[in-house]
Amino acid sequence: MGSGSRLILLDANALVSLLGGQPAEAEVAELLRRGNCATPAPCLSEVVDRMIRVFGTEPLALSERLGALIDEVLPVVPASQRIAWRAGELHAAHYHRVRAPLSLADCLLLATAEPDDEIASSDSAVIATARALGVGTIPLLDSQGRLPDS
Repeated sequence: MGSGSRLILLDANALVSLLGGQPAEAEVAELLRRGNCATPAPCLSEVVDRMIRVFGTEPLALSERLGALIDEVLPVVPASQRIAWRAGELHAAHYHRVRAPLSLADCLLLATAEPDDEIASSDSAVIATARALGVGTIPLLDSQGRLPDS
């Protein structure tokens, strides 16, 4: 975001864990309490999709809960042309169907990170790629209570 301060970028898995009562819920809540967290806009889309489609959350209830979170402690980072271009390059360079099944939303998350930022995720491919790019990571427990491989 260019503000000079370290930012913690939460991926969709982190927010789904918080909203869906998954194993990393308490850790994500603590990161939000500490501040300096944000999420890229494509991750927000993924959260909305998964909470409605997978967890059966009513759209209005989700809007109220997620809207309050965004208004109070979680800025949404827009995907600029520079970020979108970089995400496409990252996907082309790092995606592999089996070894690194990165989505474009994952790559937009990675492209959003500045050198001093950290990415909080339970996704092994995201964590491994962030580390390969020299981006700091905060590995979170996945839905099975396991830390991501890296």
